[in-house]
Amino acid sequence: MTNAAEMSKQRFLRPTKRMGKTIIAKRDLDALIRMHIATSSAGACARVTPLPVVWRARGRNDCNWAIPGWNGDAEAVRRCADKLHHQLRGLRILYDIPEEQ
Repeated sequence: MTNAAEMSKQRFLRPTKRMGKTIIAKRDLDALIRMHIATSSAGACARVTPLPVVWRARGRNDCNWAIPGWNGDAEAVRRCADKLHHQLRGLRILYDIPEEQ
């Protein structure tokens, strides 16, 4: 490194430590999921409801919660889950729930 510009470039390109996730209560996460269902599914989830989120050991997707199931007609559940795929992925990236003892 011969000059300040090169040093700055090297520092910028260096990987940074990943930010931690926000820890939120299960009921708040459930509310966020229901909000996504209400605002973005436009009828696909009209008769579908998710079961409350549950804690689980951190898995491949680096998330410590899961939706254990859905209530509703199987085809409606499939359509709803497909519609919500990206929103749920975003929630998994942003949030964790408190660890269970």
